[in-house]
Amino acid sequence: MQRGRSVDSGEVHPLPKMVEINGLVFKRDGFSLEIPKLEILAGQKVAVMGENGSGKSTLLAVMAGFLKPQDGHVKVHGVSVHRLSHRERARLLAFLPQTTSVVFPFTVGEVVLMGRYPHLEGREFSQKDHQATEEILGLMDLQELSQRRYSHLSGGEQRRVMLARALNQQTPLLLLDEPVAMLDSRHGLLSLSLLTGWERTVVAVMHDINLALWFFQRFLFLKEGRVIYDIEKEEIDEGILSEVYGVGARRCSSFCFTLEGGSYRQREG
Repeated sequence: MQRGRSVDSGEVHPLPKMVEINGLVFKRDGFSLEIPKLEILAGQKVAVMGENGSGKSTLLAVMAGFLKPQDGHVKVHGVSVHRLSHRERARLLAFLPQTTSVVFPFTVGEVVLMGRYPHLEGREFSQKDHQATEEILGLMDLQELSQRRYSHLSGGEQRRVMLARALNQQTPLLLLDEPVAMLDSRHGLLSLSLLTGWERTVVAVMHDINLALWFFQRFLFLKEGRVIYDIEKEEIDEGILSEVYGVGARRCSSFCFTLEGGSYRQREG
């Protein structure tokens, strides 16, 4: 597969670059992330994988502009991410870190509505903002929780709320650090189905290789701050996984969950 090209009516067209990284060096506390060159194209679904401490979260935070590298540059939609205002950046990308916190006693609905702040015109949210929020609450199976306090939810429910808030920004780029961590099987499948079913560009840190293979096409495998493999899912084999994780890997049978055949029925937005 040739990245950066799409076929339409027999003609070949280049796909626009969503993220461009060149000569990136980020160092902190003895750890070094070095990415000579990396391009992510519009609409791609990219899983970032590797051992703990390999640089996955750091890479996403640098892409999002929350960490500034000592050398090199990161562009989003052709613009340096560090030259964007907070509002401009929040309209281009949504970043979900590993951990989040809500200090004040907001309800679930209020937290998800906060994703509309980049689109706020004036001092109050518009009817369009409220409609978008209701739609996301429905798609993420959160409507029944919308009036509950965020702080009263379980860890998995809180994670789902934060993911819904990120989706509610309606950005062309989603940078998600372990988006389905702590989610049960049904809601994990539901969330990844939504994420990868839209045309938005998705870059997500994942730990479950089998789940990632279901939903992502391109894989970045990191080790000690370096991208050692940038490949399509069809190229992944036991040898690559053994090298990345330092353990033996083999194909074997296991249980697989699907959204079909269960009691859940997705609400219409």
